[in-house]
Order: sequence, then structure tokens, then C-alpha cells
Amino acid sequence: MLRPATPVTERTQLMDELGLSSSLALELLLELEDELEIQIDVEDLDEDQMATLADLADHIVANSTPR
Repeated sequence: MLRPATPVTERTQLMDELGLSSSLALELLLELEDELEIQIDVEDLDEDQMATLADLADHIVANSTPR
């Protein structure tokens, strides 16, 4: 579980500030899919596209479909 030391904003660095690893990132995406009842396309997703929380949100908006 992620426990940030400072408030999380859209500029929060997922890997550097939150310590998100690639396996935790996948787990996060799966949880978001379940919670939001969407399907997120992760085929073209790479670490550079998930630098900040805003980057992740933008990817989800652009690459998700309702279930």
C-alpha cells in the first residue's frame, strides 16, 4: 500500500515520490478498472507515460472504455 508523506496532487511523481513499482502500477490499474467499471488499454503504456498522477489520469481517459 502506498503511504505518501506529502499531499498527493496531479504533479506527484508516481515512481519517485510514491515509490510505485511496475508491479504496483499494474495492481493500481486493475483496482481502478474494478472501481470505475472500465477497461484500460495498457498495451502501449510505458513508464514515461505514468510519470505523474496527471499523466496516469490522462492515459486512463484516453485509453479506457466502459465495461
